Amino acid sequence: MFNWEIKFDTYPTLVKLAIVSLTLGWLVHLVFYYKFFTGETLVRNDYLMFTVGIAICFSVACINKWARPLCLFFNAGIILIYLILSYVYFQRPEYDKRVLTITILVLFGLSTYLLLRRDTIDYFRSFNDVTSAGGEKKE
Repeated sequence: MFNWEIKFDTYPTLVKLAIVSLTLGWLVHLVFYYKFFTGETLVRNDYLMFTVGIAICFSVACINKWARPLCLFFNAGIILIYLILSYVYFQRPEYDKRVLTITILVLFGLSTYLLLRRDTIDYFRSFNDVTSAGGEKKE
């Protein structure tokens, strides 16, 4: 159920690109969130968002079967939020917020597209199904 090893060098190029764009998307999202939406003191939800972002990136980088659908679920929510925010910020003269929202949309959109590709889906399905010489599944 859980794979804790990250073998980044062995992953196909599109899987690497999906992981990198996902991680960059979460980093830019957290920068945007902490710069514009938090107060001087962080509350419980701020720490939870940071933890969820790290956990999703780590789980996808470990090629866990369940991590890809979970990541796509969170990506859809983040894309929806930033579509609304980008619409709002394009109505106002706030250039820095426009750039950040578009950057976040592009990064999460790219990672979502790459995680939805058939070859990526097949790689996630087959990664942990490789059998060892003894005929048992790798755990």
